[in-house]
Amino acid sequence: MGHKFRSGAAPDQVMLMPADPREWLPAGHLAWRVLELAGEMDLSRFGASYRPDGQGGRPYHPRMMATLLLYCYCRGRRSSREIEMATFDDVGARVICGGLHPDHSTVAEFVRRHLEAVLALLPESVKACAREGLVSLDLVAGDGTKLKANASMASNVTAAQLDAQIAELEDLIAAEFRQWARDMLDEDAPAPSPAGGPGNGAADGKKPKKKPKRAEQALERRKAARAQLQSRQDAKNQQELQPRIAELATRVEKKEAGVARWEAAAAARMEERARRTAAGQRIPGTRPITSAGQDREVKRARQSLARARADYDAAAQAAAPAGDPDAKVNTADPSSLVMPLKKGGFDQLHNVQALATARTQVILAIMRHPSPVDVQALPALMEKARETLLAAGITDEILSALFDAGYASDANFTLDIPAILYIAVTREARQTGRSADGRAPKTMLPSWEDMTARLGTPEGRELYRQRAATIEPVFAQLTARLGRTLNYRGGHAD
Repeated sequence: MGHKFRSGAAPDQVMLMPADPREWLPAGHLAWRVLELAGEMDLSRFGASYRPDGQGGRPYHPRMMATLLLYCYCRGRRSSREIEMATFDDVGARVICGGLHPDHSTVAEFVRRHLEAVLALLPESVKACAREGLVSLDLVAGDGTKLKANASMASNVTAAQLDAQIAELEDLIAAEFRQWARDMLDEDAPAPSPAGGPGNGAADGKKPKKKPKRAEQALERRKAARAQLQSRQDAKNQQELQPRIAELATRVEKKEAGVARWEAAAAARMEERARRTAAGQRIPGTRPITSAGQDREVKRARQSLARARADYDAAAQAAAPAGDPDAKVNTADPSSLVMPLKKGGFDQLHNVQALATARTQVILAIMRHPSPVDVQALPALMEKARETLLAAGITDEILSALFDAGYASDANFTLDIPAILYIAVTREARQTGRSADGRAPKTMLPSWEDMTARLGTPEGRELYRQRAATIEPVFAQLTARLGRTLNYRGGHAD
């Protein structure tokens, strides 16, 4: 090999790159594909919030910003600062932006302002995949994974602690506001000049303080956390306590009806005894009762009614608006929860659920579920997929859906949806036939027996073996590109 080396030009050499941006990237580059897809998508939602009269500052074009987000998210860049730097050091991002460089605050504000439009990109992507024939609803699979929240476990507080923090911040803001107002008045008042004459500025010569901002932001976050905690407790009451209260109310009604029947029967017996006694007939038996309350069956019925009423009152008190005094919420990210880790321990996490098509792995739904367990997420996940498909203009129904044993429950087995569910009743290795170890389900309600029989058919076994290969690579690809930390804070469920 000869002593002749290839070397690039010096950094100070001018115009080494071609002037035509179409020559900067190869024909099959991701940037060109994203630009093509953005041209096919309905991105009108991004422009709906701007003033139609054209007044105000000139913002970046929303289509350009949306395309930049799509490109950077595909490249695994989701931080607003990383997206800003991509417009400098990523040729694809430079081509998309046409040489413009939106800063990180502009990118973050764009996402915050157009959050609903950003979420609507999922149906648009499903629509684009459907045009290519990649969306088949014959078989889908769902699963969940835990992602780290952008919050510390030390930020969890109880409702009482949160109320105390809110009161303290309100007092602090009021005091700071009064001081700020006094400083502004001092600034407006004439102050002596250094020579002793009149002058302008604060009396002590110092620049007045700015209006308090950080405390107001902290107060806003605490109030959002308080609302999230109350919403969570209301949802718990609705899902867990209200059915129990309704059941106990029905029991009380039945006990009251039973007491009324026994009292009526006792009254009838007393009338019959009185009639026979008046007729001079001898009535064998024990000493006659003089009131219905002395009857043995009436006493038992009233005692049973008292116990039922006590249970009802206890359940109603537990469902009172005060909620659970030990319930906690995270002030940094109220939507996150303390959840167990797969390998032991606990952390501040999100339970992220996803549903994807078999073979092509097109994501039909992805959401956060406010519970550390998966069993309650199945109905919401299937409904979210239905909404995505309808938004994408797809009216076909999902035919079959696969879920692991984390979703096994009588409620899910009997869910009234068009799709045929295949939910594992035991651990994965045993369900797929890779291992004979493991236990059979203890609870064998009719729904469990039906699901076991469905999975035991040749078709059921063949379908369920596709579950892991369908949904688990979806999470692997997402976490490989975007990491295992969900950086966006807030109460949005999607």
